Amino acid sequence: MKPISAVLVLLLAACPGFAQADEARQAIEQGENVRAVNILSAALADRPAPDTYLLLGIAYSNMKEWQKAQDVLREGSERYPDDPRFFNQLADFYLANNDSESARAALRGALRVDPDNAYASDLLATVDMSEGEVQSALRMWNKSGRPVVDDILHNYYLSFGSWFVPRAIAFQPARPLRYSEWKTTESRLLETDNFANVGLEIEPSPIPAQYNAIIRTSTKANTVGDFVFNLVKGLPIQTSYLDLWNIGRSGINFNSNFRWEADRRRAEGQFKIPVPFPGLLHLELGNTWRSEQWNLSPVIRPEGLPQARFNYKANILRLRFKQIPHYRFEIGGGVEYRNRAASGNLPELFTDSRNTGKFMLETNFRLADSRYQNRLHLEGFAARRSILGDANFSGGIAALNNRMTLSRDSRTYLDWTVKGGTSRGRLPVEDYFVLGLDTSPRHLLRGHATSDHGQYGRGPMGTDFVLVNLDLDRRLAVIPFFNTLNIPFVTVKWEVFLDGAKTFDRNRIFKQGKLWIDTGAGLRFETPTQSFNIVYGRSLRDGGAVFMGYVERRLW
Repeated sequence: MKPISAVLVLLLAACPGFAQADEARQAIEQGENVRAVNILSAALADRPAPDTYLLLGIAYSNMKEWQKAQDVLREGSERYPDDPRFFNQLADFYLANNDSESARAALRGALRVDPDNAYASDLLATVDMSEGEVQSALRMWNKSGRPVVDDILHNYYLSFGSWFVPRAIAFQPARPLRYSEWKTTESRLLETDNFANVGLEIEPSPIPAQYNAIIRTSTKANTVGDFVFNLVKGLPIQTSYLDLWNIGRSGINFNSNFRWEADRRRAEGQFKIPVPFPGLLHLELGNTWRSEQWNLSPVIRPEGLPQARFNYKANILRLRFKQIPHYRFEIGGGVEYRNRAASGNLPELFTDSRNTGKFMLETNFRLADSRYQNRLHLEGFAARRSILGDANFSGGIAALNNRMTLSRDSRTYLDWTVKGGTSRGRLPVEDYFVLGLDTSPRHLLRGHATSDHGQYGRGPMGTDFVLVNLDLDRRLAVIPFFNTLNIPFVTVKWEVFLDGAKTFDRNRIFKQGKLWIDTGAGLRFETPTQSFNIVYGRSLRDGGAVFMGYVERRLW
């Protein structure tokens, strides 16, 4: 009988505590927080319990006594470290005070105590999603097999605004939405170039334990303001642009530009076409006309040859395709035919009217995608006189792009790229690897320019090269544009960089042997898909300097 008597004594002793907690809970529900504090303070002094600490913290929070609420909840979490409710309540407290980082830390504490705590995982995912951290949010949900998709909405509508949107979607209703599936969907939609921005929202569905996945897109517009902006935005580089987006709601875009610089005239136009193939196939059909002056005197062997100056003209037809089966794997390729009309005295560089046909194949692999990210890019090309054109040559490029997130709060990143290229055969002059800065450069050596006084032939050239780019950048501000001029927002960053490179020429036409080291700093202006960079770079080997702006497609 003694054990039963002891249990009864404990129950009777606990009853006043339960009664006080219930009374305090009712007081809080009725908005009588002062009375609740008085009841709970007395209970805390007599017989502390987890509910007493929790209710007292809630009452202080309702009274906006923030410091007292925080102290009580922290004391409770220290006294009852295995009770995840304290961490959840602390997270609510921090969110009420706009401290999302402390809320994240508290929720992670709750999940350490109880890995299956649905409230903590839901709230942590919601916090990440509200701040655009889709990767963290979905990966948190995915640990417990959520979020199970009920409906897929497009800009909050049940019907899709464009025919190719459902073709790009890589996930299905009645199944958990995985981060990899969303990232694949996002990559396919951005690749169409029909949208200025693509995002995801998750909201609870009327069906318990299921959610609606909302795909948000900002469609590019064809307004008078956009046309005027495109005509004038390239004035510093003597270029005008004309873009037509989603022609007749077909998903087809037409993009063109004309550079009227006297010695580097170029006109380009291309159609970008989504094809209703599983996973959405992307086609590009384009044409480029070039009329340029080249002066290879600074880079050719021996230096200063008078015949190193020549005119280069060409009309280039190209057909390309790209497929994204998974965001970690992309494949593309195509064919390019050049109707050339160069005129000069360097026959070994095809400074004549021989035409070329080139076949290309490329692929991208993303091997890591967390705090450390990387991408392996492989590219091959070949020209065969027996198939198309008047030249035989081949080559390839390999690049390993890397990013380490140093601080998620300040958006500070360390990027580095290791890149190399090689080629075989007699190459037309335009197919040599050229390192340096241009308006849309391929191989960044930021203390060198590819042209001088409007004439190509300034940057290091060769049949082979190795290149390392090291960048440290940090976000300064995010400027909202609200899709004005087809720009949703611009992220402004500062950057410092260090580049190292070396070129080789197995054909013994161009200089080689120097190890180039360039360094400098600049500003980045990033949209979701593009980056406009203004840099000042200096070559440490020859003392030359470059101040230039250039455009590149964002990788990360």
